Amino acid sequence: MSYPVDTIGSPFRRVMDTRTTSYGYGRPSGTPSSGFRSQSWSRTSPGSTMTASYKRTVNAPAPRAYSSAVLSSADSVDYSQTSILNGDYKRSNEKEQLQGLNDRFVVYIDKVHYLEQQNKQIEAEIQALRQKQVSRNQLDDLYDQELKELRTVLEQIHRDKAQIQLDTEHIEEDIQRLRDRFEEEARIREETEAIIRVLKKDTGDSELVKSELDKKVQSLQDEIAFIRNNHEEEVGDLIAQIQASQVTVERKDLQKTDITEALREIRTELEGHSNQNLQQVESWFMCRYAKLTEAAEQNKDAIKSARDEIADYRRQLQAKTVELESVRGMKDSLERQLNDIEDRHNSDLASLQETIHQLDNELKSTKWEMARHLREYQDLLNVKMALDIEIAAYRFETLLLIEEEEGEGEDEEEKGGEAEEGNEEGGEGGEEEEVEETVKLLALNMLFITVCYVYLRAT
Repeated sequence: MSYPVDTIGSPFRRVMDTRTTSYGYGRPSGTPSSGFRSQSWSRTSPGSTMTASYKRTVNAPAPRAYSSAVLSSADSVDYSQTSILNGDYKRSNEKEQLQGLNDRFVVYIDKVHYLEQQNKQIEAEIQALRQKQVSRNQLDDLYDQELKELRTVLEQIHRDKAQIQLDTEHIEEDIQRLRDRFEEEARIREETEAIIRVLKKDTGDSELVKSELDKKVQSLQDEIAFIRNNHEEEVGDLIAQIQASQVTVERKDLQKTDITEALREIRTELEGHSNQNLQQVESWFMCRYAKLTEAAEQNKDAIKSARDEIADYRRQLQAKTVELESVRGMKDSLERQLNDIEDRHNSDLASLQETIHQLDNELKSTKWEMARHLREYQDLLNVKMALDIEIAAYRFETLLLIEEEEGEGEDEEEKGGEAEEGNEEGGEGGEEEEVEETVKLLALNMLFITVCYVYLRAT
């Protein structure tokens, strides 16, 4: 509900401009309210009746203005006939004016009743708005409490995020340590594999040496067998020659027994030399074979230990690989959990910010609505004050017309009219004081509404 600014502000300006001056109106062409200039009014309570009194300067209408001309022409016209005509015309004119004022007064009374009902409805709405403002204050408290809880949850999320980041850093340190250990184990494995390759090379060389030695042993054994066969053949030949020589000697002379003994000694000596050579060759071969066998056994032990060490390293490498895979899986799961927590944190933060933004918008809209209601209330107060002043003015005009109609006539009535005018002048001071008090109350009310509006705009 809104009213134009000139309708709201003009009664207040008229009251402020004319509260220390005299009050009057002019009524050209018999219009009751066309010359309304200023008013004063007082109200004891919202339901009480209004009393108003005015002192005004009247520009007499045309029918009343020519009464001085009639008096000045008393020499040429009969005074009694003129006064009768003037009185009849004045009474008829005043009756018409009074009838018109009564009709307008009835209309304004109906309008006043309607505005009083509207005022009651507006007061009820204002009371409801005040209660709503109280409920909004309670909602503000609830919103503040919810914001505190949400901020607490947000701080807890930040702490959880910091703890997760710390755990992630620790896990990354463990992974780096395991990676360093894995690199160290890989280096050891490479060194071991290099040793194994060297041992394999030595084993190959040993096998080559062994095969060569086996070949030499076989060749020596063949040579020994060949020498033995040659020796046996030579011995057989010598024995055959000796036997043949013995038979020849026996035939020639049995006296040659010394040759047989010499041959026997030669044979014995040759057999001794051959046996000694055979024993020496066998002992050298056995010694060489024992050395080669011992070297082969040593190489077998080294190869076996190297193989065992390689198997151990392989088992350790497999265990470390499994451990590394488990740590990588743990790292991936923790990274996924961290990403999920960050996503939830971002979504919760966005929802909280959206909630805060909505609450701020609701608070601003509530403040703007409160300011609008305050402006409407101020407009209604101004309109009500203007209507009260206008109603009081029309009542006062009606009373003045009635007094003028009754005050026409005798000198005593004129004296009584002068006395009433004095009373009116005496009452005018009281009315001026009431107007000043009303203006002060209105100014205080407008100041309070302005302060409330400025406070709402500032917050």
